[in-house]
Amino acid sequence: MAQTFTVDLKIGGYSIRGVSLNWGLFHGSEVRREAPSYGTDIDIPAVIEILDLIASGAVTAQEARDVLDAVATEINDKKDREFEEMEERMDAAMRVGPRIPKQPTLDSRWVYVVSSKDSPKAVKIGVATEVESRIKSLQRGSASPLVLRWSARGGFPLERHLHDRFGQRRISGEWFDFRRVADPVQVIAEAAEEFLRQFGEFDPVHE
Repeated sequence: MAQTFTVDLKIGGYSIRGVSLNWGLFHGSEVRREAPSYGTDIDIPAVIEILDLIASGAVTAQEARDVLDAVATEINDKKDREFEEMEERMDAAMRVGPRIPKQPTLDSRWVYVVSSKDSPKAVKIGVATEVESRIKSLQRGSASPLVLRWSARGGFPLERHLHDRFGQRRISGEWFDFRRVADPVQVIAEAAEEFLRQFGEFDPVHE
């Protein structure tokens, strides 16, 4: 189901207000399907405004690219997660007889752990197609530099498992408090590897 988001894009010191981003519209070409931002479209007038800023030297092309890529990727990941959860609910509603737990299907997205330099034991456990782009997006809302502590492939199933496993440590959303843990990264990595071992041939690649 297509959905439209209206956002204000902050590029450099400039703000482009009321930009429409469309997710889930039919795409005739799949030439750029592997791009993390594939699946989200932006309105042409906003593109022209961005190009004018680049042409005038007000912002760089790289600054514009980073912002657009981060916003589109965040929308795609959010909608992918919602779609997966909807499929699970539909599957549960249609199931007849005793409920048999469904084996989760891993995907190639990265599950990552980040924290600020100032508070290394308050960590965010999230999922992204491109971790670097996601951290750049998160950094814009953080006064302290963010640091990637750990990552592994496993997608939404692994992220959900870790959120459930450490639910009592949840601060808010995807942020968790590990202040009383000597090595948060080791604890999270061990929990992830325990979960991933059930998939046998799936071999997580760590950064």
